[in-house]
Amino acid sequence: MADEIEEDSDEVTLNSDRITEIIDEVMKATLNNMTWNSKKVEPWTNGIIEHCLKRLAEMKKPFKYIVTAVLMQKTGAGLHSAFTAYWDNSADGICSVPYENETIHCITTVYGLKLD
Repeated sequence: MADEIEEDSDEVTLNSDRITEIIDEVMKATLNNMTWNSKKVEPWTNGIIEHCLKRLAEMKKPFKYIVTAVLMQKTGAGLHSAFTAYWDNSADGICSVPYENETIHCITTVYGLKLD
């Protein structure tokens, strides 16, 4: 009986650890060893978002995912991100993961909204 409850609770809660792993893997695969090039920002951003969405869909959980990625050239200035939302704190959630190398700052965020 306890196994059923855990299994059911996995279905209704956002697995932020797994989502963080996915985001981190996708950003590293896309941006690792890359040097800032403003002409590549759009393909990098699209690639990060598309790969994250594909990997999240493969989890087959009852969530609608919204993914955003912000890239900025690393010049000594900071990159900050904030959000506000009106949602069900017991079921919906957010995972935001920063990445940086010598020339690029990136913040990728996944919003998970439980489907009823």
